[in-house]
Amino acid sequence: MKLIDLHNHVLPNIDDGSPSIEESIKMLKMAKLGHVEKIIVTPHFKEGVFENTKDIIQEKIDDFKQLPEYKEIGIELYPGCEIFLTKQTASLLNNNKIQTLNHSKYILVEIHRLTDFWLLNLKEELYNLSVDGYKIILAHPERYEITHKNPNFIYDLVQDGHYIQMNVNCLNASHPNHKIARKLLDHRLVHFISSDAHNLKHRPIKLAYGYEFIKKHYQEDYAYELFYQNPLCVINDEEIKISDFKEMKAKKFFFFKK
Repeated sequence: MKLIDLHNHVLPNIDDGSPSIEESIKMLKMAKLGHVEKIIVTPHFKEGVFENTKDIIQEKIDDFKQLPEYKEIGIELYPGCEIFLTKQTASLLNNNKIQTLNHSKYILVEIHRLTDFWLLNLKEELYNLSVDGYKIILAHPERYEITHKNPNFIYDLVQDGHYIQMNVNCLNASHPNHKIARKLLDHRLVHFISSDAHNLKHRPIKLAYGYEFIKKHYQEDYAYELFYQNPLCVINDEEIKISDFKEMKAKKFFFFKK
């Protein structure tokens, strides 16, 4: 089993993720034991909060890679970031301020959990980014209010050519977002499953149990796509083919839990 983590906050002292080099090393050691061989680090870029530019992230990675403790682990690290989507995102990307995923055309974006606070037309902004040549991966839609109110909103995004990344912890049956996560998976509306790890206790880099869950409840080919093949395509800036996804039957949904 070989796994790749596309979304995490393992880089130390740069956002609300790992608070220290020591914590980051322990996180990577845990990841290595869990069959993770490559990681795209994705610290937050959020205007006015975490303004981690491309240069800042690259410098942090370069420094971290010089550590003897890191070299002993043997996990490959690649630059990336998790972008909080705003009306300025396209301009910042086009001016080379924001890091894409390993310098590819793929970008990982997140939005506000509650639609009432959105200050932009999401579909319009995603379309504009697509016109500029970016391939959008929407982070953890199982957390967003709009997904619970209307899961077919995610179908619409996939239909528009965008990709979906789910957090592995919602595969736990006790997780409050488990039901909507299964609904998205049932309709093949997920293209990546990642850790979104922040430290050793809060969503650590544990992916193997997620791989086994998908293998058991769906099929191993789908698990391989979600945890290795598709992330590797991102690293190599290769096309990911989307197929076999389905629209959900029209009805009222009651998944959202505040």
